[in-house]
Amino acid sequence: MFSTHYLTMSRVLVFAIVFLILFSITLAMPSIPPGDLIVNLFEISGTVSIIGISIVTILNGIINGLIWGIIVFVIYVVVSSASKKGELEPLRAPNYPTATQPIPTEATTVVTMSQEPQGKRQTQIKKRRTYTSLDLDIETIEGIGPAYGSKLRNSGVKMVDDLLRAGSTRSKRQILANKIDVAPSTLLKWVYRADFFRIKGIGKQYSSLLESSGVNTIADLSRRNPKNLYARIKAINTKKNLVRRIPPYRTIQKWVKNARNLERIVED
Repeated sequence: MFSTHYLTMSRVLVFAIVFLILFSITLAMPSIPPGDLIVNLFEISGTVSIIGISIVTILNGIINGLIWGIIVFVIYVVVSSASKKGELEPLRAPNYPTATQPIPTEATTVVTMSQEPQGKRQTQIKKRRTYTSLDLDIETIEGIGPAYGSKLRNSGVKMVDDLLRAGSTRSKRQILANKIDVAPSTLLKWVYRADFFRIKGIGKQYSSLLESSGVNTIADLSRRNPKNLYARIKAINTKKNLVRRIPPYRTIQKWVKNARNLERIVED
């Protein structure tokens, strides 16, 4: 608002200065156009004088002051307006929140971890690295086809892990065997095969290879000599061609070691 008022006053001042200058010059030189031309055009004449100056000369000065004042005023307005458009707007200070305005913060979710003994946590990590996942379909077990798979699912046994829990004891196996109409000995064989899945690297094919080599349970595997077992597996696979490639000796060493560390969860 102040800048606008200042600009208006400056324009008025420019007009007044130009008017006075041209008026004064015309009094000294009455022939300056266009005042002289206008006076002659309208044939203005008179003998009256003010302070020794003819009224015609004074009128001529007023006309020159007005016309030249308006011309310079218009030029000044155009130039000042153009220069104002080219000016940059003043920078405004950022609107930082004050003490009474709370600073908005993003909602964060804090995840708390239960404090467990370091030894227990390391044991859990070790188990996750050692044992394979048991979240496999029940048909993954050798000998369980679609028919028995459907019966087991209807009995609540959908995954390998479910079979281990449902067949961990004799009484549980008897109940499950009656539900799906299978011999308890067959069900026990399936449970033993599921138990092999607790050791990383022993899948469906290798569990069958171990059985053909005389290793039917985790307990059997834990008692074997890795070197002798490797030789036995190699001989059996050469004869029966059960798998395309037998596990290397180091893998069998790990199997035996892990079997010795595993907790027994299947009751004979």
